[in-house]
Amino acid sequence: MRPAVYWLGVHKTGTTFLQACLEASREALMRHDVRYEALEDFRRTHTRPLLNETEVLHPAPPSDPEHRQLIFDENILGLVQNVVTPLGLYPEGAWRADEMADRLDLEDPHLVLGLRSFAGFLPSLYCEALKATPFQPFRSFLRTPLGTLSWQPLITHLLAAFPHSHLTLYTAEALRGHETSLLSHLLDIPKKELVRADHSERPGFSQRAIEEMVHAYEAGRLTTSEVKRFVRTYPKSSEMPGFDPWTAEERAQLDALYAKDLKVLSEWSRVTLLDPTDL
Repeated sequence: MRPAVYWLGVHKTGTTFLQACLEASREALMRHDVRYEALEDFRRTHTRPLLNETEVLHPAPPSDPEHRQLIFDENILGLVQNVVTPLGLYPEGAWRADEMADRLDLEDPHLVLGLRSFAGFLPSLYCEALKATPFQPFRSFLRTPLGTLSWQPLITHLLAAFPHSHLTLYTAEALRGHETSLLSHLLDIPKKELVRADHSERPGFSQRAIEEMVHAYEAGRLTTSEVKRFVRTYPKSSEMPGFDPWTAEERAQLDALYAKDLKVLSEWSRVTLLDPTDL
């Protein structure tokens, strides 16, 4: 029996578009005996109850040796507002992944994780968090010291939690335009049978929108509805660049940390760093 594919995110690495491709490719998944539960159904019955211990857990689906199981939810590792901490990124991620695996009776699953440069990941994650949590300035949200940022601790802890599993990494920077190639490779489904979803990108936060939010916040009059209004009024576009909080020196530091991570991780024995453009 082929191991389950346990796709854990991370946030802002093309996961929403990949999940839309999976939904659009339902017929191909069925033909190739891949069992995949729709994201919102999975979150309602499994992820949210685990994140919120006051909710009742639903029964785990029965094991089925005839089908390959695909579990794909970036919220298993944690919610967007819980990612960036003084202890690093996703400090409870491996524990949560292990809890969910026990819940689903996964035995040595094939782990999959997308990575993204810190310079792009952190502002994007911040903007995503603003959709669900009270406003705070970016530097308050950024609770991890820049010099300590690394993907290695999360991956180290995942490998320790799943000592007999292999982990496949991809980068968000190389993914765009190659989503079905990645899915084909990981699920053993011919690329021609997979559908690249007609999935419009959600409007991003412009620098102007964030600046207007900060002014309103400092004046003590920023509400959730005001946040939404600023996003609608000042959408990211060619005329309004996206939110960018970094100095040139900070960006160079973050790029160097990310490059170091990728070099180190590519040499680990139980890790494969895929380039979707080569698939």
